[in-house]
Amino acid sequence: MYSKTLPEMARMLKEIGEEYKYPRYIYGTLQPRCILILEDISDQGWVMGDFISTFDEMKPIVKDIAMFHAASVMIERSDPTFAGKHAYSMGEKFMAFEGMINKGFGDLMQLTASYPEFAHFATPLEKFKANLREFYVTLYNPTQTYQNVLIHGDFHSKNMLHQVDADGRHTDTILLDYQICCWTTPAIDLYYLLDMIPTQQVKDDHRSELIYLYYQQYTDFLKRLGFLGKIPTLLDLQIELLRFAGLEMFHYAIFSAFRYLDTTAIDIEGLLKGEIDNPVLNNPEFKKLMHTELTRFLHQGTLSSV
Repeated sequence: MYSKTLPEMARMLKEIGEEYKYPRYIYGTLQPRCILILEDISDQGWVMGDFISTFDEMKPIVKDIAMFHAASVMIERSDPTFAGKHAYSMGEKFMAFEGMINKGFGDLMQLTASYPEFAHFATPLEKFKANLREFYVTLYNPTQTYQNVLIHGDFHSKNMLHQVDADGRHTDTILLDYQICCWTTPAIDLYYLLDMIPTQQVKDDHRSELIYLYYQQYTDFLKRLGFLGKIPTLLDLQIELLRFAGLEMFHYAIFSAFRYLDTTAIDIEGLLKGEIDNPVLNNPEFKKLMHTELTRFLHQGTLSSV
């Protein structure tokens, strides 16, 4: 990725007047152990941030992932081996986090047992979790229903750095940690874009707008890069997102509670091991969020009691 793919993406995008930023590759080897040395960009004004709190600050991030996806499609068109090199499943590795998965879904089941308004989610959640391994393992295979791209695969707020202006606003973004990129549906990165980068308020207020912005930029980059194939429609993308909405359900089950936790006041390891109860289950704001989202998943068919 760092020695060939990212430089080629940057070269292609530079030809159409765009700059794709990434840490430069210095040295790497797989033997006798894996070593990767990248450029230190900490002195260039790049800083790590938290969840993004405005739509405007999401725009550089959307542009970056749209450029990355579009450039990967162009590389695959010119290199018939490209997709094969990156067509592998990361699902089994992710499913290794069995403790977090059991804890997250266990907490949701505790909500269904403790609060009558959650009771009707119990059976759908049980069915979803029973099929989760199969869903997640196959999720990272190339899609048969949309245009495949090279996804970042670990596209969350801690895997990016930002330039910040005098008023504290993010003006530019650089993505990090490309180690688990793979050739598959863009829905994976887009659910990370929605679930793991903005605040819940930004997501609630701008969910459709973020997807629309991504689609507009992705298609624009493809056209400017000279793509001659059929470009999927926005409706195609929305259907693809619905088809893989189980990933968003997974994100809510595993990660949403951490937004409401004071990690300095709780034993996180003990929490993940199930040794202590999750205090957010009594948080009215968290319960309201989960009831709203579980209802949405049930109504759109991601959760099902059938």
